[in-house]
Amino acid sequence: MVAHILSRRTLQQALVPVAAVAVATVLLAYPQAMATGISRGLSVCTSVIIPTLFPFMVLAGWLADSPLCRQPGRWLCAVTRRLFGLPGCCGPAILLSLVGGYPAGALSIARLLQQGLISPAEAKRMALFCVGGGPGFIISTVGNGLLGSTVAGICLYAAQTGVSLAIGVWLGRGKRQAKSRPPLPLSPPRPVASLVADTCRSLLTMCGFVVLSATVLSLCEGIGLSRLVHSATGVPASWPSAVLAALLEVSCGCIALAGSGELAPFWLSLCISWCGLSVQGQIAAALPGVKALASPFRAWRLLHGLLSGLLSLLLFRLFPVSVSTGGNITAALPYSVSATASFMLLLLSFMAMLCFSGKSTGKIQ
Repeated sequence: MVAHILSRRTLQQALVPVAAVAVATVLLAYPQAMATGISRGLSVCTSVIIPTLFPFMVLAGWLADSPLCRQPGRWLCAVTRRLFGLPGCCGPAILLSLVGGYPAGALSIARLLQQGLISPAEAKRMALFCVGGGPGFIISTVGNGLLGSTVAGICLYAAQTGVSLAIGVWLGRGKRQAKSRPPLPLSPPRPVASLVADTCRSLLTMCGFVVLSATVLSLCEGIGLSRLVHSATGVPASWPSAVLAALLEVSCGCIALAGSGELAPFWLSLCISWCGLSVQGQIAAALPGVKALASPFRAWRLLHGLLSGLLSLLLFRLFPVSVSTGGNITAALPYSVSATASFMLLLLSFMAMLCFSGKSTGKIQ
């Protein structure tokens, strides 16, 4: 056993310089591909990431500091405890993860953990089901932009949301809380300047992962990795390209998988659930002390993708729509920022008014 561990460590130490030299060689040999990838990543950040996610990330920070999380209404506390086995303060974070997209839920979880409202174990459990694409991306960009059908996007979003809630309920079994937790002292809310600064730092981290993923994809294109795999195995060159894109970055993966025929809903759902190593890195950066990206996290993401894929195929049969695979993602981007995002923001505000009582309960649920 000791010899096995030592040999593995020795192998790892030997591979690090070899990998560093190989990466440096590729960067020097394909400077144009590297520059193209960085340019693509920055374009995605400025046209999609920042305009779509910035308002929801600010809202996530504000909700975590507000009495809506500190003193939630009794109705929401009861629902959150009985369904998910979590404190009532987690209700707004769960709701925001469903409407705000991938990073909003993780950032809300991180803020609740920093405030001591949830334990690291609860934060890790929430990270297993509070990760998913928002309606702006799934309905507008994937559905309307790539598939040419808003109904198709709604079916994909419904499958993602339904499976997320089902996993949250399943993980909460045996953890239903019978009593409220003792109240914690209320800390003053962060100033607006601090809230915006924290949001910008989080956005910068997210954009860094997006640029890195786009650079890796561009370098793989420059090397001709798909052609090499095709020559070695005989599989169509588009397959390894699509798999690599879905593995690294969810937007590029959805673009590559949108034309996969009748099984497109399944593969798109799997890609959206997996969310790419780029988004997974963003989640790890938001939850550094939670070990959110341990093996169970990726296993649950794959299970989420399989279940949501099967459910989306069922929904596409129940609600047949004419799907076009020749949509243009660029045409869908403005709508992901304006119409759908604004509607979901209004819906979130309306839900907050319904869920939270006007009186302070005096207790932190």
